[in-house]
Amino acid sequence: MTALEALGWAGNGFYFSRFFVQWWQSERAGKSVAPPIFWWLSVAGAATLGTYAYYSADSPLFVGYAITFVIYVRNVMIAYMGERAGKIGTIPSVILGLVASVLMLQFGTAPGDAEAASRPWLIAAFIGQAFFSMRFVIQWYATERAGRAYFPRSFWWFSLIGNVLLLAYAIQRGDPIFIAGFAAGPFVQIRNLMLPSGEPEVDPKVDSEGAASGT
Repeated sequence: MTALEALGWAGNGFYFSRFFVQWWQSERAGKSVAPPIFWWLSVAGAATLGTYAYYSADSPLFVGYAITFVIYVRNVMIAYMGERAGKIGTIPSVILGLVASVLMLQFGTAPGDAEAASRPWLIAAFIGQAFFSMRFVIQWYATERAGRAYFPRSFWWFSLIGNVLLLAYAIQRGDPIFIAGFAAGPFVQIRNLMLPSGEPEVDPKVDSEGAASGT
């Protein structure tokens, strides 16, 4: 096993562990929850698998890991700083846009991809990565509004669609590291869709007062 492969398997370990912890705590809570450790494991997983994807010349996956890394860091801030994180969220927003633009331009046509996959498979991979990355953009937006980290139901639907497409792409490429990384995802996603949503409940008093005042 090369050092690069070891890095990839370590990344899978972080990613698998985060959803195992999330699933276990969700089962205990009786609803879908987002424990703080989930975000720390996500940061570590995105960093290691992003590095593996970069050196494997796999641009669809690298771009996704780079974008979601920023979102994971923001969720760590919210989980541990709460309201103090406040408007700092505008900084990662700008970074996210810049990172996405630069990476798509610079790595969107990596030569390794052309050799490893046909154009239709690359299109499928980018679509899958768009869904997979968008799930955390949706989660990020919902978290900023609620002031605490949680998973809206749409997060799991986007996860499931993106995961299936990326798993098919990984199988086509024959990369055991990425296959292992995406293989368990659908089970976790479907289970979370079966559990009650962890979305914050709206206080009826506040809601009625807001409606009465026209706000």
